Amino acid sequence: MARKLTKLDEWPLHQTIDTFDSVATASQNWSDGFWTCVGDPEGKVNLITAIRFYQNTNVADGYACLSLDDGRQYNLRCSRRLRPRIDELDVGPLWMDIIEGLRSFRFGCRENPHGIEFDMLWEAAAPAWDETPGKTGYIDGRIAFQRSNYVQLGHVSGSIRVAGREFQVGPEWVGARDHSWGLGGDSGTGGKIGHFVAPPGGVRHPSSKPAFGMRHWSLFRLPKRSIYYWLHHGNDGEMSLFESHIGYPLESDRPGRAYKRAVVESAEFDGGRRRLERAVVAFERYDGRSDRFAMEVVSRPLYMQGGGYWKGFDDGLGRGIYRGEDHIEGEVWDISHPTKVVGPDGEPIPQSHGSWAETFARFENLDDPEEKGLGLLECVVAGPYPGIEEPD
Repeated sequence: MARKLTKLDEWPLHQTIDTFDSVATASQNWSDGFWTCVGDPEGKVNLITAIRFYQNTNVADGYACLSLDDGRQYNLRCSRRLRPRIDELDVGPLWMDIIEGLRSFRFGCRENPHGIEFDMLWEAAAPAWDETPGKTGYIDGRIAFQRSNYVQLGHVSGSIRVAGREFQVGPEWVGARDHSWGLGGDSGTGGKIGHFVAPPGGVRHPSSKPAFGMRHWSLFRLPKRSIYYWLHHGNDGEMSLFESHIGYPLESDRPGRAYKRAVVESAEFDGGRRRLERAVVAFERYDGRSDRFAMEVVSRPLYMQGGGYWKGFDDGLGRGIYRGEDHIEGEVWDISHPTKVVGPDGEPIPQSHGSWAETFARFENLDDPEEKGLGLLECVVAGPYPGIEEPD
């Protein structure tokens, strides 16, 4: 089939002799897409939505998942044939319209049989941060993944309708987003899963998660700055991973900076289960002082398997799979228990470690009580960790 010109080819930004309808790899694991989350300070709504293109399987898919304060998670998953509509940022009822790159876009979900609708404007609170600048990961000498992504915090406005309820999204709400592209490989979160891949040295399958202790991946917005951080804090108290970035409002032209290190001062869990309730983390600055942030989870958890991760579609095949010209599915889960998920048939739905979920939390700088904010807090506990007891 001959290559096809798209609207993007109008721009003088080509980096190969190919048109923008193709990518520089034949791997079926290549994908590129957007991930956006929205939450409110009262914890009534926790929304995550995504649109993703898989150029080498000729598939576009997406999802919208909402956990509400009623103890339910509402899931919508959809997919379609990507070409010839490769120029259109939509999948089923989901749509996105880029207004100004890295600054503003609209996104929404049109009326559909699963009762999830929203229409919102996202405006950047700080410049995007290049979180993963072209990282390649190897296992036993093979390339297991290649990934780039940037993250960004923003202001959101608009409306959400779900389960007969309507929410007006206003200034106190927070939006965070991630745009990633590359080879998702073995993770099960960014492309097709390669079941044919040999496990590394017979030790463990690469898609399994190591016992890293407690993981935080968080983006939160404060009145005068936006903070991103990522840490793995082990059962032995050691910090095996820490990254951070502080961004300032676009109009300030103030360059971003980072913290030197982080110390987990405390972490409290719901009844000894793998669900964080509150924590205090001290972020050490390069001037020797620290910003000690208290964080308190306010929303229900949102389980990403509802968006199709970890074989989460009804057919069990995961994301990036052709399911017909236009496909839509969904369901409602009972998430009233802190770590257990129950499907519409009353049967439990196993989750990765029983706790791989996203929450929204309030953040307060204990060294500057006027600095308060809201943001996404993904807290996952894998393996032993202080305060965690294995639930019945």
